Amino acid sequence: MDSGLFLFGLLVALFAIYRRTWRRLRSPQATVRGLLRSYHAFARTGLPELESLLRVLSKRSGWRNLPSVFLAEIIARFGTKENVFRFVSLAESYRLDRTQLPAIAANRDMETAMREVALWLVDFGNRLHKENRFKQAEFVQKLALNLQPGQYFTNLPLAATLLKMERYDEAAALFKDGLVQLENCADGAAFLDRLETGANLKELRANYAEMYATCLRARGNQPGSAS
Repeated sequence: MDSGLFLFGLLVALFAIYRRTWRRLRSPQATVRGLLRSYHAFARTGLPELESLLRVLSKRSGWRNLPSVFLAEIIARFGTKENVFRFVSLAESYRLDRTQLPAIAANRDMETAMREVALWLVDFGNRLHKENRFKQAEFVQKLALNLQPGQYFTNLPLAATLLKMERYDEAAALFKDGLVQLENCADGAAFLDRLETGANLKELRANYAEMYATCLRARGNQPGSAS
């Protein structure tokens, strides 16, 4: 009886240790450490950064079967290994590399493919924003902005998050540009479900215009700001 209880307790303890170890091995931090080790192995051979990053992704499970032109475009748009590794870590955490990315990467129009990846990031960032996880939302929304700079659907959600974080100067610039882009875009309605569920284009513009006005008032009330 005692030996049976001992064995049962031992199995429970081993299972708990296994689960903790497995989570640690698959954590975002562990992913980034693994990516850095692979990157430095290629960089030490004299390869430039972008080529080293392409080799890293081309050897990685879940990425190696994606078209090299897609991987090269992702790397070029993110611009730095830090941004690339952040995206890879995020994508692997949510299995984007195995679910949606293969279909997106198959698109021969790289601009459309980059927009689809950016919109996935926008979706995720919006969820984080609604959960009041503003620092995490900023992190994700800035990745989207790297892929699609100068677009209302990346500028405005990030501006709304920065407003919540009381970073008024940064938010104001993004609101200003994003509202002009939204006013001039012909296909804004196509993205409404991605940005503001249930809103129409007129309401979307009004909501962001109100946020912009709030941002300008708050910035004007800051010590040292011009009234």
